[in-house]
Amino acid sequence: MCDDRGRQRRGDEVTNELPVHALTTGEALLVWGIRHWVACLKARTDPIPLMQAGFGSGRVQASVAPLEALLLLTLDTATTPRDVRCIRCATVGDGERDLLAVVAFAQADRPLDAVTRLGEWLPPASARIGNGFVAEIARILRHRGLLVPKRPEYGAGRTATSTKYLMSAVPVSMAVH
Repeated sequence: MCDDRGRQRRGDEVTNELPVHALTTGEALLVWGIRHWVACLKARTDPIPLMQAGFGSGRVQASVAPLEALLLLTLDTATTPRDVRCIRCATVGDGERDLLAVVAFAQADRPLDAVTRLGEWLPPASARIGNGFVAEIARILRHRGLLVPKRPEYGAGRTATSTKYLMSAVPVSMAVH
């Protein structure tokens, strides 16, 4: 829940989180797209026309389809709840931060880290499918100079070392024969 200034509140305390005003253009566009899509889902309206116009202003409207596919995949298969904030909230939610992190990993040519992060909220098969959508979003944004930096707030220093997630990225047996 946001207070009157758009800050996230938990009980009586205001949390100190990543502010929206500190985001790069690419990050801000993705956060807006996620929030708009979720708001339209709740209102039972079509998010795509305004997303096409908004992303089109940055000449990255081709990223709307894979973003929607990733959001639908998350809606259908997420294993944990996602924190997506309202349009006017001044801070980035954990669900939004996770999506920004996977795009940052993909733009940094770290697909194993991207699929590992996706696996924190998606089952393995969905994480593999989602990794393709993320790679497409990252490529389109990078082509237009809209970078999503690896931030400490995204846990960008973490690396994919878990066997569970390695098997998600490379679907083969980990047994030695």
